[in-house]
Amino acid sequence: MKRLATLQFHVLVEGHGEVKAVPVLLAGLAHHLGMRIPWAGTLRWKNIHLWKPGHGGRGGLLQGLELMRSKRDVGGVLVLRDEDDLCPRLTAPGISTLIRNLNLPFRTAVTLLRPEYEVLFLPCLHRMQGFGFPPRTRWDGKNWEARRDIKGWLSGQLPRGRSYKPTTDQKPMTQLIDFAELDAAQVACFGSLVRAVRFLGGHGPEGRVYPPPSEHPTD
Repeated sequence: MKRLATLQFHVLVEGHGEVKAVPVLLAGLAHHLGMRIPWAGTLRWKNIHLWKPGHGGRGGLLQGLELMRSKRDVGGVLVLRDEDDLCPRLTAPGISTLIRNLNLPFRTAVTLLRPEYEVLFLPCLHRMQGFGFPPRTRWDGKNWEARRDIKGWLSGQLPRGRSYKPTTDQKPMTQLIDFAELDAAQVACFGSLVRAVRFLGGHGPEGRVYPPPSEHPTD
């Protein structure tokens, strides 16, 4: 039996910017939810969008989770990545099925951000004028997931000669997120992240997976 006092929670991400931004995101979200979760760190893992790497490739979610299995005192793992054009409601349960079949000795949660991490900034852009966004900058899509390349859209709102750079801007912009405002905006993938964090920080048997698995795993 693992000692609860020593359990730590790990995060697998896909981008360089997320390595620094996601710890800020999760710490702020846990505080907003009134939870205390001992996050151990954020690991950038190659080809996290694939279950197994391609021919001669490296990485893949399977290898990342097996690495987590080899560590001691892992209380849970959060897999956080972009989903681009696909619908997380359709793809995430299939990924959960594959994870469930690994019989991991810890809980695992999968959150797919659609279309990308920067969707979390859109309801809070009025708080980010210090980055150069004009005071009246507002997302012009019909919904938060209206189109891809939010990074490019953000760059297009900045003064000429400036552009959004995930490696330098993602963390400080994450620090300006208002979680109550983000929740009120009903960004679907943020709701999934909230449920994932509650799932990991809650009680239950080891080996469980969020979201609930389907019988049609994603290859």
